[in-house]
Amino acid sequence: MKKIITFFVLLISFSINSQISSLAELASGDIQLFNPIYEMDKSIYGYFMVVKLDDVSKTEQKFEYVFLDKNLNKVANGEFIDASYKKYASEFMTPEKVGDKIILSKIYYRWQQQVFGNNSDYKFVSNRILDLTTNKISKPFYFENELVVEGERATEKIDKRIKKNIFIQYPLAIDGGYLLFKQSKLQKNSFRTKKIATLEAYNIDNSKNWQYNYNPEEHVVNTRIEFLNEEIIVLWAMSTKTKSQVLHFINPKTGKADFKYEIENKKSEFNHFYKVRKFKDRTVIVGMTSKNKLSGFNYKKATGFFKIVLDNNGNETFKKYFKWEDAGNILDIKKNGKLKEDGYRLLAKQFFIFEDGTTAFLTEKFKDTQYYVVVALAPKTTDFLVLNFDKEFALNNVEKIEKDKSYYSSSDYLYSQRIKDGNGVVFFYRDYKKDEETKKKNWVLGIVTIIDGKMQQEQIPMSSEEHFISPYIAKEGYILLREFNKDSDHDEIRLEKLNY
Repeated sequence: MKKIITFFVLLISFSINSQISSLAELASGDIQLFNPIYEMDKSIYGYFMVVKLDDVSKTEQKFEYVFLDKNLNKVANGEFIDASYKKYASEFMTPEKVGDKIILSKIYYRWQQQVFGNNSDYKFVSNRILDLTTNKISKPFYFENELVVEGERATEKIDKRIKKNIFIQYPLAIDGGYLLFKQSKLQKNSFRTKKIATLEAYNIDNSKNWQYNYNPEEHVVNTRIEFLNEEIIVLWAMSTKTKSQVLHFINPKTGKADFKYEIENKKSEFNHFYKVRKFKDRTVIVGMTSKNKLSGFNYKKATGFFKIVLDNNGNETFKKYFKWEDAGNILDIKKNGKLKEDGYRLLAKQFFIFEDGTTAFLTEKFKDTQYYVVVALAPKTTDFLVLNFDKEFALNNVEKIEKDKSYYSSSDYLYSQRIKDGNGVVFFYRDYKKDEETKKKNWVLGIVTIIDGKMQQEQIPMSSEEHFISPYIAKEGYILLREFNKDSDHDEIRLEKLNY
């Protein structure tokens, strides 16, 4: 007997006991940015908003910043003037919190890129630091190859100067400072990038703290930060020459590697798509696999899941691969990854790693792009399936969350958040659903919690003829809803308590 549990959804409305702020009262102008601010442990610290007030001149724009704490209390606000550049568009990046300071970065790019593609020669970043204790925002500064430069870039001959820069560089917050993350520009007439060999850490006063060389052979290497907290930086690096993929576990205070772990190479049986989570006594890596190809993981040909556990010295203490044929009678799925009932495949959306050693895989049923003569239909996605594994990585059960086929995007998954001291998770999705009474379709927000292995869910309306709601992550036990109304003067943000 199959152990697939279908969850039915209760459509609810929130109570009136919510914390509400009017956007019009917080600031007036064109909202350029509204983003949550995270602590190092990914809990919510507050929210940051940037509003454009006016064009001061052809080369200057005035903005207002507003910082709200996690309860939506207005803590700080002020104004600043940024440079604008002819033929360049710009957008603010996600703000980074370092102690009681906020790093605010803005990326500039040639507006033609939006139409003709991404030319990395014409990209650059400018940064400021807001001190929340004094409510003072710094002068802008930027990185030019190996230098930290204070002030704005001059507008004259900006194209020529930007093309000389080797990297696009921007800060990523760590405890007491930031990592200077380098994005290599594409080499001329090529999709190959220039060589990057080091990861650098700076103090909040822009003085360099340490430098870590993860690429001594100076290959062309792709990198990303897989995990980051106050105790460890997990840097993924893949050599495009050898195809070796190595996780570097770096001490953020000293810049030295505790250990390295090679997760795959040319001779590996599988390619891996995964998530890393570091606990005090272990590191857990879980994800999906496909047969090893030089092109890397192929979600269309996924073969199953895997789990690896490392001790604090980098030694494997657990390693297990789960293939589709191991599902037995719990899930009717073919060896090629297609569900027997309807031919859909499982697309991984999130991997949940719990404190007690159990794991859950959130997947969405999908069919790839369909081609009919000259017409290409978008990929179809429908129900979510949550596959729950015990500590020994045996499949316990599969829980189904029914929803309509996706509209206007290739997925309905939004985001997730750890709760209950790491023993639970809440995730959110949207669904374009027909009302049983009016027969009209509107967007609803799905809220699913998994706590101690038990799942429950509910839905709330997101849209009507008068308004649309956009959800944001909030402090534990709550969700932040940003409401857009026909009359923008009535737009608001509010915190609503979740039912768990």
